[in-house]
Order: sequence, then C-alpha cells, then structure tokens
Amino acid sequence: YVKNGNVHVWVEGGTSVALTNSGDAIQVSISSDGQLIAYLRQIPVGSFIYELWVVNTTLPTNERLLISHAELEALKALSSFPTAQGLSFSQILWRPGTHQLAYGTVPQFEGPGYAPNEDIRLVNVDTLEKATLFDFGQGGHFSFAPDGTKIVFSTPDHISLANADGSNLHPNVVSFPVVGTYSEYQYHPSPIWAPDSASLRVAIPPEDTLAEPTPPTNLWSIPSDGSPATLLGNISAVPFAWPDSAFSPGLPRVAYVKSIGGPTENQRELHIANTDGSNDIIFASGTNIRFHMWTPDSTRFVYSLNEENDRGLYLAKTTGEISTITSEQNTVNQMQWVDNSRFLYIYRKDSTWQLSISDVDGTNHAYLDPQVGEYTSFDFAK
Repeated sequence: YVKNGNVHVWVEGGTSVALTNSGDAIQVSISSDGQLIAYLRQIPVGSFIYELWVVNTTLPTNERLLISHAELEALKALSSFPTAQGLSFSQILWRPGTHQLAYGTVPQFEGPGYAPNEDIRLVNVDTLEKATLFDFGQGGHFSFAPDGTKIVFSTPDHISLANADGSNLHPNVVSFPVVGTYSEYQYHPSPIWAPDSASLRVAIPPEDTLAEPTPPTNLWSIPSDGSPATLLGNISAVPFAWPDSAFSPGLPRVAYVKSIGGPTENQRELHIANTDGSNDIIFASGTNIRFHMWTPDSTRFVYSLNEENDRGLYLAKTTGEISTITSEQNTVNQMQWVDNSRFLYIYRKDSTWQLSISDVDGTNHAYLDPQVGEYTSFDFAK
C-alpha cells in the first residue's frame, strides 16, 4: 500500500515495512505470487512526469525502473495526442501466475478530459523484455483470465478476446451502440471472468441512459474460445448504479438497482436475479440504496443505505438474512475481500483513515496501518 508517497508491505502475522523512500508513489499492484510490487511514480507529485517501477516484497528490495518518462514521451509523440502535457498509465495489471506486467497509456491534460489510448503493452519484470500486444486504438480496457491464458478488452462499442500474448485475436465478440454518459467520459464495459476461465459475463447499458422509461440493460455470456456470444436476457437497471462486480464471482447471479415510481420520487430497489434476468427478487428498497460487492463464494453480498433514519453498511445472504457491518456506511471505503469472511478496507476514525482487515462480524480486527489517506492505493495477494 502507499503511505506518504512510499510503498509499504504488510504480511499477516508481521508488521508493516516501508520498501521505498522516494515520496512520490501514487499507485501499487502486487504480483499473484506476492513477490513483486509494481508502483507508479509521479515525479514530483502533481506533475505530468510518470514512471513505472517495481520493488521486491522481501530483502533485498532491488528497486528498478520498468518504464521511464523518456519512453512515455517517445510513445506520446506517436499517439493521437502528441501535444498533451504528459503520458500516464490507464491500467497496470499483472498476468496471473507470471511476472509479466501489462499496462495501457492515457494522455494527461491541464484541464478535464479522459481519453485512454486503447493500447495494451507488456513488460517482463524479470528480463525487462518489452512487447506491444495492441498498439494505439487496437486494444482497450483489459483483464486477464484467472488462469492467465487469455485477455479480454473492451472499447466504447465492442469487446474482443485474444491469447495473453496477443495472438489468436477474436475481434468484436460483442458489439453495441456507444453508451451515452452525457460527459467527455466514454463508458467501457467490464466483462467478469468465470473462475474456470472458460467464459465471461457482461452487462451492457442502453444507448440512451436518460430515456424514460429506462431501456433495458442487456446481459451477455461470452465463451473465452471466441465462439459467438449469447444474449442471456436483460434487466431494468439504473445505468451505472452498480459496480463491475455486480455479477457474482461464480456467475450464477447478478445484482442491480432499479428505479421505481415517478422520476422526482427518487425511489429505488435492490434486485437479485439469475444472470439471464430470471428469478428476479426485490431484496431491499429506499431512496439511496447501493450495491457494493459479492463474497467470493457468491452466497452473500454487501450493500448500503443512506436514508435519513437508516445509514449503514450491511452484509446480506441471498436467503434473506441481514447483518450490520457498520451503522455509518460512509466510514468504510475501498472494501476488498480476502476470503469469504474477511475483508480489507480503509476506515475513518475521527479525522484519520486507517487501513484495516477484519472478519465480517467484527472479530479478529487488525490495523495494518493506523494513519493513511482516504484514497490510499492498496492491493493484496494470498
């Protein structure tokens, strides 16, 4: 995790150790074997100068540069935005089971605007060998299959699949109209991998997200071998009112929020359904209800309410039982499951934010660090 611009590591049963001292780290990603931490530097913080580095999680730390500012400047000159103030990273993501780190780039501007270059590049952290899987405009927002053999990537109007080395491309396995966001931001769907890496699920919002009544959100199944995708069904969801994790990890169910009543009433319902939209049930309702995430075994999920007389973060079973995680949901930030009963999170205590790990029932609570920032970057490996 990042604290005061430096990379720290915490191992269960031990204490937190600082691995860097540059003071300009802003983002971290840990390899699946827990041996390496890739980190993004902004030199100095607030500038348009970025570099990608890596450090060992054990001594000797062997900090080393992966992608330099000079390399990014050379890439920027070849991009569609050669006069941008800088070039940064839209994603940094380890290929599971390897020390290969994939990344995409994004230009940086003085004012607002986010226009990722839709590229996917790779660096072997052990050998420093570099490769371009998909150049500018050929890739998109990407993720690897759990077994590390395939990569899926999305653009504002299609989803494609390929082998993890960029070969055997299956373009446009799902195509769709550009989803209206009514802003400069372009929506990229985030397909969710099945645990066995054999397929994916993805929810595609409607083209006109402000139409009344709200058009349906389509639910797709995508075979990872490049076979044609299948439209499973649809749901009447509020566009963008659910996270990418709305599909449960085993892919049997989907959670979504639906508007009810007149537009000015602002009433919503939390629904749970099968991933084809069938067996739809109303789980909870309120004017300010939000789904957060499923447990890894798909049997429970976290949601929050922010009503005048009910502000809390709750753990619910699909069978209906509900327990309270905290009565003030705004005190918990950036939750990530470690296993089916424990989660990592940032917790606000008075005026400070703490990085913590806890069982969902509040037992075995431990502080990883008692004073970090609200938006601290952290990652974990089992």
